[in-house]
Amino acid sequence: MSMPTRSVHAGRLSQVHQLARTVFLALTLMSAGGNASGGEVGEVVYTTTPETLRGTLCQPAGAGPFPAVLYNHGGVGDIIGGAPKETCAALAAAGFVGFAPIRRLTRSTAGHPEDVQAGLDYLLRLDNVDRKRIAIVGYSRGGALTFMAVARGAPVKAAVIMATAVPPPQSGFSFDDAVNIRVPILLLVAENDTGSRKTMGQNTFDSMQRMSAALTKAGNPPRLIVYPPYGADGHEMFFEVGAYWKDVVEFLKKHLQ
Repeated sequence: MSMPTRSVHAGRLSQVHQLARTVFLALTLMSAGGNASGGEVGEVVYTTTPETLRGTLCQPAGAGPFPAVLYNHGGVGDIIGGAPKETCAALAAAGFVGFAPIRRLTRSTAGHPEDVQAGLDYLLRLDNVDRKRIAIVGYSRGGALTFMAVARGAPVKAAVIMATAVPPPQSGFSFDDAVNIRVPILLLVAENDTGSRKTMGQNTFDSMQRMSAALTKAGNPPRLIVYPPYGADGHEMFFEVGAYWKDVVEFLKKHLQ
């Protein structure tokens, strides 16, 4: 039995889109200062307490030791926001050990800071990681968790926060904690990331402005980059490794020398 013409056409279009996306990622990796091959990518278990949590570990070719970067994804519940695996691979292509842990899939942020710390602990135990050259990157909810981790003294030299969401007060998040942050911070957001279904109505453009103001007031002015509007929803800009990536790599290389 032959398939309907429309289904075949849609399948071919999907294949073309996937191929274009793969080629784009490969080109992005090479322009970021590495290549799309030669390293190792694999799933690892990074903690079994209180439950088994896994993540993607991406390592450059060679023995190291290498600078390393932890990527904190966004999302709520079982929805993973951002591009954990792509970002991990892009970090390795740029010469970093990349690690993208997947936190417990709960709507509440309870336990999420501990999951981030467990990810950092795992990264610091790797033999090919230079423990004096660690950074954290976070997107949306992962951006808030990155802010919290750095404010609580995470052993990192720099942090990149993208389109941060603001958790409820009971999560322990507060812009006032900017006074405890002394490492360089890069903030990234699209101009039209002003509230959508992806952010449950949160204006993350405003959140990034508030975070920048809090850090500046605390004596640690960040670099804030506001990108032009991205499609119909600026929050989706970080769903893939895109044009913003060169700014991330430039910042990380500068501060993880």
